[in-house]
Amino acid sequence: MPLSSCMRSARDFLGFLPPPLALAGYLTWATVAIGIWRIPPDFAPLAAATAGSAAVSCLVAFVVGFGIRSLALAQPAQDVRNWGSLALMVGSELALLALGPSNFTPILLIVIAAVIGAVYPPRTAALGLVLLNLAFVGVLLARWHIADLTDLVFLYGLFETFALLTTLERVRIEGISRELREVNAQLLATRELLAESARDGERLRVSRELHDVAGHRLTALTLNLDLLGQEAGVAQAREWRNSRRLATELLSDLRSVVANLRRHDGIDVREALRRIADAFPAPRIHLELDERVRIDGTDRADAIVRAGQEGLTNAVRHANARNIWLCLNRDEESLRLEVRDDGASRGVHVAGCGLRGMQERVGLLGGFVQTDAAPEGGFRLRVTLPAGHRA
Repeated sequence: MPLSSCMRSARDFLGFLPPPLALAGYLTWATVAIGIWRIPPDFAPLAAATAGSAAVSCLVAFVVGFGIRSLALAQPAQDVRNWGSLALMVGSELALLALGPSNFTPILLIVIAAVIGAVYPPRTAALGLVLLNLAFVGVLLARWHIADLTDLVFLYGLFETFALLTTLERVRIEGISRELREVNAQLLATRELLAESARDGERLRVSRELHDVAGHRLTALTLNLDLLGQEAGVAQAREWRNSRRLATELLSDLRSVVANLRRHDGIDVREALRRIADAFPAPRIHLELDERVRIDGTDRADAIVRAGQEGLTNAVRHANARNIWLCLNRDEESLRLEVRDDGASRGVHVAGCGLRGMQERVGLLGGFVQTDAAPEGGFRLRVTLPAGHRA
């Protein structure tokens, strides 16, 4: 089996596994679970059985918090699921540490440090790590009764710092990768738009050439054949009748070709919009693009493509949605683009530079932009432009 096929099969087989951060967290949780399987007797003042139940409860609470966080990896830091799940993890870990000395329970501090790096920006994450270790030191002083805490705190502090820096770097790289995908999609969409515009211009040029050159000459040929047919005996000749019939059919076919070229003249923006949508691996983007839509003029086509790009980018970054719908259709009077999502914005959106620029661009073309709540509960962007003279 080729190497590429083997790699694809491996990805399919491992597709059920969570992201690397979540997988590492659950493996760490399993390690701690093994460590507290047998509760040492110095978990006083709780009895061993009570201490074991309490430890298991704390560990379960930690995993619940981590699981909620794993399901919300794409959410912004102010989302309640982020700080709520993080608070649950920190609280359950401190309670687990307060039960008494253990070689395994502090390991979960490293997981918390990684989660802090995934949720908050660097300065906030560093402050959170300091506060976490101060709480760790307080629990050690109150419950562990160890003479020298320096080595223990320093050791785990190094591991936590490593986890935090690694996660921050991963987040930074993912941000750069996302921006590169978006820029690449913009370039591909622009290339597709330029290519389609060039094809549109070439169709128009060919239709004009056929009409102005070949059409006129065929008309002149038909008229000359008609004059020739007025001479005695020519109209009865089979060759003349065949020539007259062929000239008439050719002129009719040429007019049909020219009419077809003009009827389908216009720019198809569907592929450009698909290029932009492909740049976002998540959430799921549903494209509903009317195949009959062709747009008159590069300026209108560019406005539609840029509006679709801005709508998708805003929905992906800010909506916390699982699904986004991009719809494009037209009637005799207008072109309509709609981007909506099922996120938590409830139609509330502060107009930034991108949206204001879109409104200005669309307004110059005689159109307008509307924003409101989507039927699915999220945000909806609607752009309407005059359709022009082409259908």
